[in-house]
Amino acid sequence: MCHTRNITTAPPGTLVNGGALKVSEALGNKIIHPFGDFLLHDIGTGDGIVQNGGLATRTMIRTAPLWGLRARSRFMHDGLSFDLASAILRHQNQAASARDGFRRLGARNREKLIEFLLSL
Repeated sequence: MCHTRNITTAPPGTLVNGGALKVSEALGNKIIHPFGDFLLHDIGTGDGIVQNGGLATRTMIRTAPLWGLRARSRFMHDGLSFDLASAILRHQNQAASARDGFRRLGARNREKLIEFLLSL
């Protein structure tokens, strides 16, 4: 649920970054495929750093997009996972159901999922 397949960008003319920028025609209302929602979630690997939502966000991290995984050799926000299976299995709290779903997959389906992730 956090690694969303499609996101539509804001409409042209929308002010972002506290009004400092305005979404252009070229970038507005475009469907992108980042495989990430860019929102804060508590997945059990937070680093204690307060994000822009107050003290309650110290256990949260912003969902990273999955696009470009094939170019990375370390995973998760802290770079402490060296393969995708380990990164998936580190997910807890709000992401526990995704982790558990991965655990329930057979070996071949796990391989297929990793292969898909590495195609992004």
